[in-house]
Amino acid sequence: KTTTQSGRFRVGKLHAQGGLGAVYEAVDLELDRKVALKELQPRRAHDEVSQLRFLQEAEITGRLEHPGVVPVYGLGRHPDGRPYYAMRLVEGETFHEAVARFHRGSRGEPRENRELAFRRLLRSVVEVCYALGYAHSRGVVHRDVKPENIMLGRFGETLLLDWGIAKTLDPRVP
Repeated sequence: KTTTQSGRFRVGKLHAQGGLGAVYEAVDLELDRKVALKELQPRRAHDEVSQLRFLQEAEITGRLEHPGVVPVYGLGRHPDGRPYYAMRLVEGETFHEAVARFHRGSRGEPRENRELAFRRLLRSVVEVCYALGYAHSRGVVHRDVKPENIMLGRFGETLLLDWGIAKTLDPRVP
């Protein structure tokens, strides 16, 4: 995708893609910072049910203010009506990639280095449990916890991503 403008965001290259949405790197022109901009995939962009699910994901994620959940910066619509939301751009690797790297690098590496790498992975699992515990305390169940939805940032942070099929336990909240 070429760089385009959408209100306060200048949208750049594709960062990641899932079943419902696509995430692009973007620049927040008001605050001059890199962000991730998530929007519906083009084939689902004008489907009402997909839009409702997408908006629910943005709202649930935005309500979960926890260090283990990516903060949402804003919600908007493109000129053609397609919804999008902006969030922190997390750079790093998925838990899946980190585990694979750990197993690939095991041969011939000093024991101390392997122990440190293993402890980092274990710490990430505990941090995901804290994020899930917080979400549960707020009446939200993730329902798609898997290594590919856990992001290990370059500065030691662990984030649980993709709240797209999350459910709220409060009957008043969709």
